[in-house]
Amino acid sequence: MSEHEITSPPFATQVCTPAVLYRQLQALETWVDSLRYWANEEARRFGAPEDPFIPETRPVPDDTSILSNVAVPSLFRTWMTLRAIRERWDWIYRNYEENWDCDKCIFSRVMCVKMGALTLLNAFLDPETHEAKQEEERKKQHETMVDTLKQIGIPDKLLQAMGVISGDEEEEIDFDKLFHPDED
Repeated sequence: MSEHEITSPPFATQVCTPAVLYRQLQALETWVDSLRYWANEEARRFGAPEDPFIPETRPVPDDTSILSNVAVPSLFRTWMTLRAIRERWDWIYRNYEENWDCDKCIFSRVMCVKMGALTLLNAFLDPETHEAKQEEERKKQHETMVDTLKQIGIPDKLLQAMGVISGDEEEEIDFDKLFHPDED
């Protein structure tokens, strides 16, 4: 096991101030950058849905006061995520120390690096931009859900009745035909 692979992500303690959180995000950037190539190679091996799986992140801004423009809930979310990443990494290390290169361990480590990159992408967003990104992600997830439901054969009329999609026209739903389409 190489020393490079077991470098731990930063941990935001309970006495974390915005200035300390800023330094933790700088450390997170260094940690993610050091593992990005390895994590993307492993993600390709696992057949990850995106390539690259670990996205490039914007550099942490040089202005240490940048976090003063970030909403308190976003700061809290960043703080909690930093803690969760480190806690998960420590759990992985405790449970896979002797088997650091098994696929389950590698997958878990790749996911920690992914969470670190996503944290960096969102940590410095102003409230309006963050809200817009959340709405965009919600729409993307909804489209994926609708596509999945259609792929498994759920008819549009049932999706409309469930409120998953809206109907173009307000017409009565023929539930007999909907649940018994072969009886025409």
